[in-house]
Amino acid sequence: MAILLKNLWPGNPPAASLILEVSLNILGFFGPLLASLIVLKKRSFKAILSFIISGRKGTWLYFLIFSGGLTMTFVLASGGRLMDGALVTFPSYFTFSTILGGGIEEFGWRGFLQPAMEKKFSFPLATLMTGIIWACRHIPLWFYDRFQDRSQDPFLLFIITTIILAIWLAGLRKRTQSVLACNFFHALFNTLAVTVIGIIQAIGTLNFSQINPFFFLGGLAILTLYSIYLWYWTDKEENIFKKNRKES
Repeated sequence: MAILLKNLWPGNPPAASLILEVSLNILGFFGPLLASLIVLKKRSFKAILSFIISGRKGTWLYFLIFSGGLTMTFVLASGGRLMDGALVTFPSYFTFSTILGGGIEEFGWRGFLQPAMEKKFSFPLATLMTGIIWACRHIPLWFYDRFQDRSQDPFLLFIITTIILAIWLAGLRKRTQSVLACNFFHALFNTLAVTVIGIIQAIGTLNFSQINPFFFLGGLAILTLYSIYLWYWTDKEENIFKKNRKES
């Protein structure tokens, strides 16, 4: 509907139309969270709060490992160069991405879809399917440019990005059982991408003119391998624990 309103008034839309467009965009941000709460039947305040903030002991250590690895990758790749005013805008953009931006989607993707897929499929297939579904949900952004124009970004690269992110987040979620940690990590990824010089171009169009591709691609590969290792290591521990419980 937001696409329709934008096409009806491509320039200088009426205030009512613009307010409706913004409202629809905000509702879209919360779509995965609302859907997961409905499907998982989280109706009471206590159940919703537990779903949002629960996690295993050691959750924030692993969050720091992932966050440190991502930050180091981007900063080293860019030579430590940040956008003008990055240190000022970082807190506000991170907060926005946590509450309204991409981070809020995690309660749907890692809170419900990834675990549900893992019950039926192997980890690689479950993560691949989650990443593709996650990417496809963003297709309307390629036809709606009121606030951000993505029509020139190759959608195939976006799919690849979401699959790589899905691997990282699946590993983090498997080890910590914390969707909130995934929310924060997703928000950090989005924030670093727009505050560290050259990163958004490398991610969106494979333009490495402003960064060192060795540090960038090498860091992504290390994070990906670590996430895969973490998922299988945790799965092995969980299976041993279940076996011991049955035998006792």
